[in-house]
Amino acid sequence: MYVYFKRDAGRFFTRKEFLDFVEKKTLKTIQKYNMLRYDDKIAVAVSGGKDSIALLYVLDKIERAFRTELVIIHVDEGIKGYSDLSPEIIANHAKKLGFKLYQTSFRELFGYSIDDVAELYLKGLVEWEPCSFCGEWRRWALNYLANKAGATVMATAHTLDDFAQTVIINIMRNSLPRLLRFSFSRERPIPGFVPRVYPFLELYEKETALYTHLRDLEHNDEPCPYAEYSMRWDLRMFLYEQEEKHPGLLFNILRFHQNLLDKAGERLIKLGKCIVCGYPTPQRLCRAHFLQRYVDSIVKNEP
Repeated sequence: MYVYFKRDAGRFFTRKEFLDFVEKKTLKTIQKYNMLRYDDKIAVAVSGGKDSIALLYVLDKIERAFRTELVIIHVDEGIKGYSDLSPEIIANHAKKLGFKLYQTSFRELFGYSIDDVAELYLKGLVEWEPCSFCGEWRRWALNYLANKAGATVMATAHTLDDFAQTVIINIMRNSLPRLLRFSFSRERPIPGFVPRVYPFLELYEKETALYTHLRDLEHNDEPCPYAEYSMRWDLRMFLYEQEEKHPGLLFNILRFHQNLLDKAGERLIKLGKCIVCGYPTPQRLCRAHFLQRYVDSIVKNEP
């Protein structure tokens, strides 16, 4: 019985064939981009959703043949009815696989949850949508946890869909520096940042979702209540529709970005250090602490 038809390859897959395909494709992607080394300590960023749970189990299977060590890092964004469902699920997987778990929360690190920010946003007091805060704070928090765990590399479950969205968003925002810093390689590490790798780079989101379903892996399937406020939400649906009409479109966006990086070479913006945390940044404050101070000022002056 077939469970999946891959349009860009023109091929049907049975359950076993599909699971093998995802695992082998992930391994090939790791090898193609030199993502992991035989003695790495890998911090796997796990949100509790379908993609990150799939990555955790695929990496566990792949890395058994090497001397690598895997740990789990998780950040609670503070979203009632969404992120509060994940810690127990992740703890269950950590116990089952025998992985050490490192956790923190936005409230612990920055003094606010995303629910707090969303409340201010809906009152018209905050300029940016909750997703802007969530993305910046999560990046900072995951790097913090990866450093705390002593990891040599961090693996996240971003899929081809995610990368295509990010490339287009940065073009729409005229943010060339961010586009150039957004690399798949760990060959040009930035001091202070644990190198990030993306083993699901060449897999579609629907493929990682199906992998989680076919392996019956426990995960948080609740949608984020604030996603609809973001530019990414609209773009996600648009690109999905275009990919259905024009198979291979997302890969073309990925190749465009790779070609851009190749032509740009080493022409990256020089980074200083954040005056609060010391993390690399082109400004006096890293974006995470800029946003924290921004919320501080709003709360202080809130009527």
